[in-house]
Amino acid sequence: MSGPAAKLSSQPGGGAAARTWPRLPSRAGAALFTPATAGWLLPLLRPHRRRLAELLLISFAAAAIGLLPPYISKLVIDRGLMAGDAAQLVIWSLALFGIGLLATGTGALSNILHMRASVRMLARMRQRLLSRLAAKPAGWFASQRAGELLARVDGDAAEVQKFAFNAVLGGSSALIRLVGGSAMLMVLDWRLGLLTALLAPAELAFLIWARPRTERHAAAVREMQGRYSAGLSETLFGLPALQAARGTAWAERRSLRDHAGLSQRLIAQNLWGEFTRAVPVLLSALTRSAIFLAGGLMVIRGEWPLGSLIAFVAYMGFMTGPMQSLLGLWHAQARVKVAAARLDAVMQADRPARAAGFAPAGYDLRLAGVTVSRGAAPPLGPLTLTIPEGARVAVRGASGAGKTSLLAVLCGRARPVAGRVTLGGADLGLLGGAGLPERVAYAGQRPFTLRASLRDNLFQSRAFWAKPENEAQVRALLELFGLAERFRGAGGLDTMLGESGLTLSGGERQRLCLLRALLQPFDILILDEALSEVDPATAARILAHIDAVFPQATRILTAHGGAAADGDFDMEIDLTEGPA
Repeated sequence: MSGPAAKLSSQPGGGAAARTWPRLPSRAGAALFTPATAGWLLPLLRPHRRRLAELLLISFAAAAIGLLPPYISKLVIDRGLMAGDAAQLVIWSLALFGIGLLATGTGALSNILHMRASVRMLARMRQRLLSRLAAKPAGWFASQRAGELLARVDGDAAEVQKFAFNAVLGGSSALIRLVGGSAMLMVLDWRLGLLTALLAPAELAFLIWARPRTERHAAAVREMQGRYSAGLSETLFGLPALQAARGTAWAERRSLRDHAGLSQRLIAQNLWGEFTRAVPVLLSALTRSAIFLAGGLMVIRGEWPLGSLIAFVAYMGFMTGPMQSLLGLWHAQARVKVAAARLDAVMQADRPARAAGFAPAGYDLRLAGVTVSRGAAPPLGPLTLTIPEGARVAVRGASGAGKTSLLAVLCGRARPVAGRVTLGGADLGLLGGAGLPERVAYAGQRPFTLRASLRDNLFQSRAFWAKPENEAQVRALLELFGLAERFRGAGGLDTMLGESGLTLSGGERQRLCLLRALLQPFDILILDEALSEVDPATAARILAHIDAVFPQATRILTAHGGAAADGDFDMEIDLTEGPA
């Protein structure tokens, strides 16, 4: 690649990124998930490492404190009740109450800190997902559905985040309780302790057998959840059009069909989950019954104090409960890996290298043997041409000729099938994230607005609105674009717009989006049928303003007729004449 001040890095993130985490957490993350998932998940955990360390310490303390009540209960029974010593009964009962209070307070503190850290990490994860989605090329979204992506950002992200926290905190706490409980069992009676230990390999063998089926159930549910969400989102977004086309009944049937499929898979997953939970419970019940039988006989024969039997059964819970928690985490990993794999498709980088900076001497666009994809239609090209900086260019062609596809390639939102597009000598394929969107302003025939105020729909910063001259500029443009009367009421710039701009006409939405584009700093302006629903007089006035105020910018226009198709152009690209 050549170009004036274009700098490339073959390894995004540099050497420092590789040293972000020590090898041990990286290997643990790769073992819990996959190397690909660990690559983007561990950096999200890093800002929370101090809070995680605090939570680990509190969890360790809570687990250690929790080991005391069963043994103190033994002392209450053996030294107080069975020995008939009222003083000992009072002392150890008060000790049991104090330990209970301490355990409750520690547990509450741990839960509060856990929730705060968990919520912050989930917000950070969703923010990173949205950032990665925003960096995807336009062509990537052509194969995606909005509802499916929403299911990933919402449901999959929450499941991965929850498991990541539970694996670190819940797993560590369970390990402490497991070790402590097992040790106390051996202290009380090593023979019965060994009998209880036989439960672990039995449960592990069962979960090894059950894990692949759990993963298959999770994959089926996630797939149907994405399908149902995508269909529902599509229906709600297009409801006015469906009503006009009398397609609401069809949309309802599709929604019911998708929901029935989702319900079927959820029920199957729930039944399987109940089965996988019931078997360990049954094994634990059998083990507990055996302990009660053997230990009870020892108590009857006078070989063992009653308090020791009660304490032993309590400590069984400290061993079997954490053991089931750890095995449950391992079993849940099968479900989480499905969610993580769905997020990997969003989080993975689309381009192996990006320009570290871009400061060109000019903004001439050059196409060298470029072939552009047009979906199911034959590709367009090859095209070889140069668009000089500051030129006024018309792109002509019938509907479906590839005008919009070509413009997407010219502004770096899509990549050509073959050939090379350069801006100021720098390859557009390597400029993503290097300030290219700041150089290009785009307004298309399908305007996009949000359910927010007019001010918010212009996407400007607080610093922009803090300057009176900027607000005056916006009001002048509203006047020029014929929108001032529309927003002259009490709301003014704070007038709320309906979802998808349903409170505006098609022409008003187009003019609003073009106004938004002109407020951005740019060197290239692309108007793709951006005034197709605007009356000729207003369109001509807007275009004359653009030519007068931005004569140095490259202006590329497409239109089938009207003011945008007329006038003087420095260059015309006719896509109906075949390859250039």
